[in-house]
Amino acid sequence: MRFGARLKTERIELGLTQKQVADTMNVSRQTISSWETENSYPDIDSLIQLSDLFHISLDVLLKEDVGMKEYLKKKEALEWIRPIKQVTITIDILFIISMIFIRHGGAAGVFLILVALLNMLVMVRVKRFEDELNARPAILRWPNLRKVVYSSAIFLTIVVVFGWVFHLHLGDNASAVAIGLWLGIIIVELTYRFHRRSHAS
Repeated sequence: MRFGARLKTERIELGLTQKQVADTMNVSRQTISSWETENSYPDIDSLIQLSDLFHISLDVLLKEDVGMKEYLKKKEALEWIRPIKQVTITIDILFIISMIFIRHGGAAGVFLILVALLNMLVMVRVKRFEDELNARPAILRWPNLRKVVYSSAIFLTIVVVFGWVFHLHLGDNASAVAIGLWLGIIIVELTYRFHRRSHAS
């Protein structure tokens, strides 16, 4: 028996409504409905509560449904790649700061750019893997990131203009980073709009 069907059967046998189960577990009725229809799956803590409530072993709950096992594996994989994402983002931020405020020349400059490119490659691969797990393209998250990215680009542009006006030595690459960021924003905006139009039609 599949996970959702098992939950529904056990709930009905105990004479409980979705609302009563939801109140017992401190979740919404919609959450219970979503579990029973297998639109989503409970986390480990909720699984333990369900096991206690319906007197079903965790072994039965976890082993009998492939969908549940896949969900838990995906969740574990997403948790595993989260620190990698955080490290790559930190490296990118440090790279941008160093490009703006520190002058790099010769072999050191080339080495720093190579490290940044390798880091970006890792970020792209991690992002692609995350999207495959979530079955959702990264471009769809652009509206959530838009405010932060635009704010960063505007702040960087103000810093560059401020440096020009007051003849501050912010580094030779500050304007290049700002231009690159704005070009990146334009590319992402166009990609996002194209993706929405192609899926709308």
